Amino acid sequence: MGEGGSQTPFSQGMGEGHRARAKSATRSPTPQVLLLVWLTLILSGCQPADTPPMRPSEEPVSNGGTVRLPEAQLQIQEPALEQKDEQGRTLWKLTAKTLRGETGEQGATGVLEEVRGWLYQEGKPTLEFTARYARAHSETREVEAWGEVQAVSKVNGARLSAERIVWNANTQRVRASGGVKLIWEAFELREQAIVVDTALERAWGEDLP
Repeated sequence: MGEGGSQTPFSQGMGEGHRARAKSATRSPTPQVLLLVWLTLILSGCQPADTPPMRPSEEPVSNGGTVRLPEAQLQIQEPALEQKDEQGRTLWKLTAKTLRGETGEQGATGVLEEVRGWLYQEGKPTLEFTARYARAHSETREVEAWGEVQAVSKVNGARLSAERIVWNANTQRVRASGGVKLIWEAFELREQAIVVDTALERAWGEDLP
């Protein structure tokens, strides 16, 4: 492997050092173009490289401080998302076949489908995974993936499979649940839920804070 659901909030706020790329989208020409770009930022919490700030005339219309988005369903093909820390080091990267999203009075929601991801430690890709679905939370620096999750350590070759994983960049911990299987060479561990470090070198009970 090379480096690079149900619909739920994909991101909660704009984070520093993000970039998002989408090769194509099902919605096009004006005024949908502006809506699509703006929605992509909301769903991913990412900032495209070299994108100038919106001019006042381009800002969404708000009423009493609350931004109201028009109802729409959007689909972006082959998106690529990532987040960096304050030092410019990559925290995670995600690529997918599709990013599906929709907007309404409650805001924007979205989910990645057919996902490949890389979780980083000290700026180096440490755990690579595939899953049917995933989403990222830029404010909490978490990545969640579910649906036939398969992960492999880039450090020691250990393998993890589970129905769902939630990884936190700050703690460098992965919570795995649902038919968990962890393989270190000839040793195999099976549990319903465990906590492991990003490199799959250590494991703890699921009650680890």
